[in-house]
Formats: sequence, structure tokens, C-alpha cells
Amino acid sequence: NATSALPLKVPATPSRATDSDKDKTPMASSKQGAAAKAVENLLEQLDSKFDEMSKQILDRMTDMSSRVDALEASIQDIINGDITNVPSVPQSPSPMPVPGMRRSESGPQ
Repeated sequence: NATSALPLKVPATPSRATDSDKDKTPMASSKQGAAAKAVENLLEQLDSKFDEMSKQILDRMTDMSSRVDALEASIQDIINGDITNVPSVPQSPSPMPVPGMRRSESGPQ
């Protein structure tokens, strides 16, 4: 049931020389070029991070789907009274600890 996310590709807008561009100094033009390059780099970084997160989410959804399928099969076997063929369901990964919080070592008293 996994679907793949396609990356969003935005074509670069070609720059057009206008009359106002001809009046600009080379320094202003280089500043615009540097700013455009910085924006382009930032967009590439965001695109890369988005692709990575999308892949992680899809991988986790695929894993969750497999676990749900195994759980459904186990429940159906229990309902049918066939407890001997219940497959072992993989354990869920333990939750990530919250920074700054500690577990109590003493337990209930």
C-alpha cells in the first residue's frame, strides 16, 4: 500500500535584461546575483530535507501497515480458535526520550 512522493521541481525563471538593468552598476548586479544564489541554495536545502522527511514518513507508514496486517491476522486466528499459529508480531520501537525528562527509577511505592 506504499505510494511514492514525487519531488516538486520548479523550473528556473530565466532572467531578462531590461532597460533598468542596463543602468545598474556592476556592484548592484553582483549583490543581486549573490542574493539569488543564496536563495537558490536555501531552496535546494529545503527540497532535500523535504525529500528526506517524505521518505522517512513513507517508510514508517509501510512498516505500520505491515504491523497492522500481522495484528489483523493474529486477531482473526484468535477468533477462529487457532491460537497455535499466531505469529509473533514485531515489537514497536520504544518511544524517544523527551529531553530534560527523567524516568523514575524507584517505581510505584
